Amino acid sequence: MITFDHVSKSFGDQEVVKDISFTIESGELFVLIGLSGCGKTTTLRMMNRLEDLSSGRILVDEKDIKNEDVIRLRRNMGYVIQQTGLFPHKTVEENIGMIPELEGMEKAKRQEIAKKWMEMVGLSYEDYKDRYPSELSGGQSQRVGVARALATDPDIILMDEPFSALDPITRGDLQDELVELHNRTKKTIVFVTHDMDEAVKIGDKICIMDEGKILQLDSPEEILKNPVNEFVSEFVGERRIWSNPDYIKVSDLMITNVIASYPEFTVFQGLNKMRQNHVDTLMIVERGSRKFKGVVTLRDALTEKNRKRPLGEMAEEPYTSLKRDDTLPHVMEIFRDQDLSYAPVLDENRCLLGLLTRSKLVYELSNQYKEEN
Repeated sequence: MITFDHVSKSFGDQEVVKDISFTIESGELFVLIGLSGCGKTTTLRMMNRLEDLSSGRILVDEKDIKNEDVIRLRRNMGYVIQQTGLFPHKTVEENIGMIPELEGMEKAKRQEIAKKWMEMVGLSYEDYKDRYPSELSGGQSQRVGVARALATDPDIILMDEPFSALDPITRGDLQDELVELHNRTKKTIVFVTHDMDEAVKIGDKICIMDEGKILQLDSPEEILKNPVNEFVSEFVGERRIWSNPDYIKVSDLMITNVIASYPEFTVFQGLNKMRQNHVDTLMIVERGSRKFKGVVTLRDALTEKNRKRPLGEMAEEPYTSLKRDDTLPHVMEIFRDQDLSYAPVLDENRCLLGLLTRSKLVYELSNQYKEEN
């Protein structure tokens, strides 16, 4: 766990980080993002004391880093930068084994470590171990840089815009591999970027900075849905969430003012309610608890000869119901495969929360299309 406690940093008279406090939980992939000059890289570099803070404290696992040996601190944190920092006169294997060698590790063990982490980042040990940096592509060099950062098996990896100089396809592939690597190793990764798409794709938490201050720190979903101010909204992009449909949930789309009736109401009363509210379907729920009992359609009510029959006796359970956290891609697949016109949204106790209709889905998607065009 990394804790910033009222940390500030100045260069001469210019304060570039201004009294920031936050915590990065162990095992998180934490993204620092903002415009150039916002203080994100300085914040990262203070974690391994490449920059010393001017005031406040930084704690790693509750230990103040200013009391730690700086060489030992840096060796216990992997560090990956945009330019990779590989030594041109050393092979891939030698670059990866550099810190273990400084630690006095024997050659056979260093080779074992290089092989392990090269395979982990998608590089064949036999194909690449004897190559020099000049023989590698940009993406391969960054993979070596990541493997070198992992060579001492540190709990924390710091990454300063490592993919920003790469072409979009290579960059996208490395982002995918980073997420997979993080899921496998559960290491704490602090990642600096200026690209919101990258931040949303990889981050467990995103910290948006501006002029040395933290504007919003939250999950990608929360930032996309609820930016705290106009700057964050413009930085994120008002419709960016539609580029990340897994963050769009049923709760964002469902109708909450659902026309419902109770099981003891009669068919006659149900028909009147449908007519008054201009609907052709009634959700039947228990009074008070709103426990879902089923659906009565206008067609079923009209064909029922006994107009005094309770609606609860006629209510039919729909084939499919939804949960509030179901994602847009999942919902669209259900509506398509089952040819649904509607689906009730229920909580874990099967109480009615809302209703999602095909027409509501079409409306939201068509509005998004119009805004993009």
